Amino acid sequence: MLTEIERINVVILVIGCLATTVIMREFKHVFSFGVGSAIMTLNFRFLRKGIEAAFLEARVNQQDSEQENRRINKKALVIKLPLKFLALVTAVILVVLYGNIDVIFFLIGLSTVFISIVLSQISFALKPSDERSKQHGA
Repeated sequence: MLTEIERINVVILVIGCLATTVIMREFKHVFSFGVGSAIMTLNFRFLRKGIEAAFLEARVNQQDSEQENRRINKKALVIKLPLKFLALVTAVILVVLYGNIDVIFFLIGLSTVFISIVLSQISFALKPSDERSKQHGA
């Protein structure tokens, strides 16, 4: 299931590709934006899934010996997060070096997760307080 940030990011990807097509009319620019945005969308999704899995596992196993489970989860995060980061850096390097891309549009595509987080927080802040408290329990 997609979170609000992921949904906004996919909408930005589609709108950005359409706008790039209309304005620039060159496949290289559309491809560059699309690849950058897709890399960041997948990166954000994998990051969220990995962190959620680690914390959910810790919560489920909380009745058992707490110290051991905390160490296992920390080890999993310490191993998974740097590997994921290295995979992201490798993908970006390979695309920049071997892909026929426009670097500016690729960088704009890479920034779509930041834009979607900002838009998500703005939409959350503009909601009535009753709806915000229902959604997050505060």
